[in-house]
Amino acid sequence: MILPMKKLTLLVLDSQKKAALKTLRNFGAVHIEKENASSDTLTELQNTYTRVQQAEALITESQPKKAEKAQTETLTLSRNDLLQAVDEILDLKDQESNTRAAINKLTGDIEAYNGWGDFEPKDIHSFEENGIYLTMGELPEKSYTALPETIKTVRLAGGKKTVRFAIVSETADVPADLPSDFSPLILPDMRLSAMHTERERLQKQLPSFKAKIGARTELLAPLKAEAKKLAKEIEFESVRAGMEVIPLEEDTAAAGSSVTVNASDVGNTAAAVSGNAATAAVGAGNAANGTAGNAEKEPIRLARLSGYILAEKQADFAGLAKANGWAFISDDPAEEDAVPTAMRHNRFVQLLTPLTDFLGTVPGYREPDISLWFLLFFGIFFAMIFGDAGYGGILVILSLIGIVKAKAKEQPVPLAMQMFLYLGVLTVIWGTATCNWFGISVEYIPAWMKNLSIPAISNVTEESIRNANLMQFCFTLGLIQLTIGHIISIVRNIRSPQILGHIGSIAMLCGMYVVVLSLVVSAERYQINQPVLIAVGGGFALNFIFSNYQTGIGQSIVDSLKNIITMFLGVVNVFADIMSYIRLWAVGLAGSAISATVNQMAGPALGSFLIFLGVLLLFFGHGLNYIMNVLSVIVHGVRLNTLEFSNHVGLTWAGFKYEPFAE
Repeated sequence: MILPMKKLTLLVLDSQKKAALKTLRNFGAVHIEKENASSDTLTELQNTYTRVQQAEALITESQPKKAEKAQTETLTLSRNDLLQAVDEILDLKDQESNTRAAINKLTGDIEAYNGWGDFEPKDIHSFEENGIYLTMGELPEKSYTALPETIKTVRLAGGKKTVRFAIVSETADVPADLPSDFSPLILPDMRLSAMHTERERLQKQLPSFKAKIGARTELLAPLKAEAKKLAKEIEFESVRAGMEVIPLEEDTAAAGSSVTVNASDVGNTAAAVSGNAATAAVGAGNAANGTAGNAEKEPIRLARLSGYILAEKQADFAGLAKANGWAFISDDPAEEDAVPTAMRHNRFVQLLTPLTDFLGTVPGYREPDISLWFLLFFGIFFAMIFGDAGYGGILVILSLIGIVKAKAKEQPVPLAMQMFLYLGVLTVIWGTATCNWFGISVEYIPAWMKNLSIPAISNVTEESIRNANLMQFCFTLGLIQLTIGHIISIVRNIRSPQILGHIGSIAMLCGMYVVVLSLVVSAERYQINQPVLIAVGGGFALNFIFSNYQTGIGQSIVDSLKNIITMFLGVVNVFADIMSYIRLWAVGLAGSAISATVNQMAGPALGSFLIFLGVLLLFFGHGLNYIMNVLSVIVHGVRLNTLEFSNHVGLTWAGFKYEPFAE
């Protein structure tokens, strides 16, 4: 269930806010609203955190791919010593980057100057001392032959199209009548052979930087620990720097009197704060000022913090505030407040947590909690998509191994292992019911296994009959789940006429269910008769009249008329939502077909000298199919819960997690 929250506004003395935050963090139950925060300390911490993470990543990336895991002593370093090591790692990375850039530049220079030969640039400059200036460049053959006789040149090299030459002049000025396609040569810093030598030297030096970085494995553990500390310090400083400072009015009475803070200063959450808690806070400030003797008293300032706390923790927080002389206001969150979602489930529903954490889906604070239904239907969808008792058995075995290992180490069993065990058991049950074992043809399956299957959906049954029954089961499953979605909404709105709109939606679902069966399964067995049309039409009418009910029927009808196109498309959406459940049969059928194909391909090899290749093909084929089934579950099994079902519940998954400020 989603736990009720209280909106909290806390006031403490500005001079004591750091100590107050430490106490609040030890309490560990207040989700603090994020405020825009900036301070020199925060910037420094963030920069340090970035550098530590970069150093850790560089050491990890620089490890040899096949390096043996050597036992390294755990280092105990001060922050200054560790940051000095971080600077060394980052400096090595900078040297590597600079070396790589130098190699790239030399490679480009070698390519650019290769056609000019191995000349010494200093020799060119030496001519200038004797009053001879050489300007080297390139021209197309045609342009070169058309040069005026006033320009003295020495042809150096050239191909069929381009000529490389030097212009000989008694001045440093380049002749003004050169063609526009003349490309002057910028003299290099070194000769071509020296470029090759320098590049080779740098290329030999380049791997040493990565090796030196990778050799610092003893820093990995301290860096990870330091990163965690820095993350906590950044969180703490972000809260401290984001607290609004409120100066008290000058006419504030001395300790023992009531204190009033302007509503504009405190914010929208609390209009005013007065009473014993505020008196205690100001009294503490006055006492602190009193210690200064006759010295001038500094103005008292308060610091404000807003957040959310579990309603069940409110009494504990009140005691904490009283003990520390804090002033606070707590109240029910307003409609416009962005309230975090705190959820508590029993041991069974808790199995869904690994999946929702992976997906990052959190219901809004005011939305219903569908975790139980999500888990139940997701398990069924998973089993139907995998559709193979053998595949489910593998998942059960792997899950049990993980659970046994955790218990052997006296560690808590990971929820993921428990969830996989639940999914594996359901897959075994479904695969047994359909008589599907690793895609093996039914004639090779023992009779006792066939007897365990349900004839209506078993592979033993004729294919057309089996498929029709499976499709009908999928549509029935969809009808049940989507109807549950509207029942949840009816329970939540039991005092509102909106429930009639949801009853209309259920009627449309039932009518469209028959329409889908008529179109897909059998038009003879499932006829679209008058009761079906009444269910769809009457359901639409109820939904049209009451789905937007707020203040009256007239208002609801007007709102529906404003969205008339959407309302009519809603009928089509009901049809599409039920039809969408056919994916369970289709994807499961595809997986079974792949399994059978793999068996047929590997079968001939298993009875010959190519048995090794046959076994290899079985492992590869079924392994690939297993992975594809996992992807299918994520795409299709999750979608039916987070889209179709959620839409009928009215769930948008727009929430965010309750994350209390804690150690």
